[in-house]
Amino acid sequence: MAKARTAKWRKPPTPIPERVEVGKLLEILSACDRGVVEFSMGLYNVPRRDRIMMRRHNRRLHRALKSYLPQLLHPQQPLLPLPNYR
Repeated sequence: MAKARTAKWRKPPTPIPERVEVGKLLEILSACDRGVVEFSMGLYNVPRRDRIMMRRHNRRLHRALKSYLPQLLHPQQPLLPLPNYR
């Protein structure tokens, strides 16, 4: 009988999306989120005054996400590099 392969294969590193791709991705996610928020406000009969406030909070959330998303996608460096004892 043939031996089963026992070699361990390393998973290739996940590529970090470029800034343009991150912008497009963020626009798509923001549009989907706005749609969900609008739908849920209609579904739960949210009063007009509260809808304005919810839209304002949603815009603030999207602005914050747009400014911090590129930082979150880059791998962070460890604070204290550990020595490699092998």
